[in-house]
Amino acid sequence: MSDLDSLAASGATAAHDPAVLARTTLRKLTIRLLPFLFVLYIVAWLDRVNVGFAALQMNADLQFGPAAFGFGSGIFFLGYCLFEVPSNIVLHRIGARRWIARIMVTWGAISVAMMSVRTPLHFYVLRFLLGVAEAGFFPGVIYYLGLWYPGEQRARAIAAFMMAIPVAGVVGGLVSGALLGLDGLHGLAGWQWLFLLEGLPALLLGIVVLMYLTDRPEDARWLAAPEREWLLRKLAAERSACSSAHRIGTFAALRNATVWHLGTIFLLVNIGFYGYTMWSPLVIESLTGFSAAGVGLVTGAISAVTIVVMLLNGAHSDLTGERPLHVAIPVLVMSAGFLGAASAQSPAPTLLSLALVPVALGAAYGPFWSMPSRFLTGEAAACGIAMVNTIVNLGGFIGPTLIGVLKDRTGTYTTAFVLLGAFAALASLLAFRLRGAAELRDPTPAVAGSQP
Repeated sequence: MSDLDSLAASGATAAHDPAVLARTTLRKLTIRLLPFLFVLYIVAWLDRVNVGFAALQMNADLQFGPAAFGFGSGIFFLGYCLFEVPSNIVLHRIGARRWIARIMVTWGAISVAMMSVRTPLHFYVLRFLLGVAEAGFFPGVIYYLGLWYPGEQRARAIAAFMMAIPVAGVVGGLVSGALLGLDGLHGLAGWQWLFLLEGLPALLLGIVVLMYLTDRPEDARWLAAPEREWLLRKLAAERSACSSAHRIGTFAALRNATVWHLGTIFLLVNIGFYGYTMWSPLVIESLTGFSAAGVGLVTGAISAVTIVVMLLNGAHSDLTGERPLHVAIPVLVMSAGFLGAASAQSPAPTLLSLALVPVALGAAYGPFWSMPSRFLTGEAAACGIAMVNTIVNLGGFIGPTLIGVLKDRTGTYTTAFVLLGAFAALASLLAFRLRGAAELRDPTPAVAGSQP
């Protein structure tokens, strides 16, 4: 055999080696899927929470009080929760490509329409419809990643996707602050420019989704045949092991005790997080006296730290295979942040304590959202993940509304921060108790070449 033939033979052998296939396949998955989904979630997150920056001008222009703004911010999540499960069932049945495209186009249109708000009722209706339009996007993507990524890499993939939240905090803080500076240009207020220019990308990206996303690994012509076959075998083995261990049906997933346990944990967490997210620009402005641009720089700096912590905790969770403690400990830190802000006597300690809230919660995202796919598969996974997210996002209604009401009645944020800290502490305890849940023990047998 010639040297050339030997090299060709060794290359062919390496190409079919399970360890090599694992590395090349997972690398291609990550390059193809995660950057694009990451960009989509940045746009989604900005359109969901940019109302907090708009409030720096909009509340004064339209004479919205704290209670009206808090209710309007939170009512998004009622629409979101009502349509979450049906949306994910449709996504499972018709494919992610068409359904995510539909979600993005409708939410982009409604986000742009927010520039026409004039009354509290108009504000409430459009925020509710925005929630209806966006329903299913996040759990749909979590379910979608579960169709592509083996269990050992799932927490890192989810953490990388959800890193869009703090990145949106960096980008959104700087961009939103700058857009508010367009106040008066062509007769539009700065907050109207904000809704217009941050809503348009969703409309455009919705069209790109149709051309770019692939529904399932079976259809991935951008993977070489051996890579596609390795991935399908790996995922099929995991689904088989999961089904043998748990056998949870579609509708059983909606009432499964662990699904509700998971949902309750992040419901309590999200009451605090969305309370913080919607109100943080106003809180930071009151603590620092900064302009809109200065507030954007502060939120951006906090978000930059969050990115690092998210990736580290997600990677460590995958390395150890442990999930509940990687949720419980960050959420306990989040509780300490709220309680520290409530007890601080000056602006600097208050601001530093509040910064712990998004940083700590960001660390918990990857490990938390990798748990449902440990015991749910197929349509049961689509329903179960959507059910968890439905319960979770009720906190998005309660948190902003609660802060608005308490701020109206007490004149300060102290009582609200104490309450949100208590909710987070309870969530940490519930997460710790998941350590004994049989459903969350990894049922997947060892497979050669499963590590990248």
